[in-house]
Amino acid sequence: MSRSSWNIYELESGDTWALTDTIYRPNENTTMPILSTQQKVQLADGSYGFMSPETKYVREPIEFIWTYVDDTFKTKIENYVKNATYIKIVDHNSAEYIGRFISVQRIWLTGVDDTYDFSAVFEIME
Repeated sequence: MSRSSWNIYELESGDTWALTDTIYRPNENTTMPILSTQQKVQLADGSYGFMSPETKYVREPIEFIWTYVDDTFKTKIENYVKNATYIKIVDHNSAEYIGRFISVQRIWLTGVDDTYDFSAVFEIME
């Protein structure tokens, strides 16, 4: 099975990004939530108003899911978590995601030897 890849860049000194690796493109749906920081407050007359702080929204973490991966791929993503590596992912549409992988989870497949699904949570930091 042929899989397409996304580029991984690591931050070097001088604020430059160096292409260091690739990861498989996830093959499950990926949501990229954005959460408003506005707050609903009740006014003296019982109606509601909204307060909006200076930071209008935050990006929630992204969960990537890969199916049928091997130990080599699993180890690559686990090392990003263990080393707290600050990376930039550039996807197939040239969109950039800058942050860190913060957790991983292996999903054993019943009846399939040495193969499993794998998920990782990526915290957007920029």
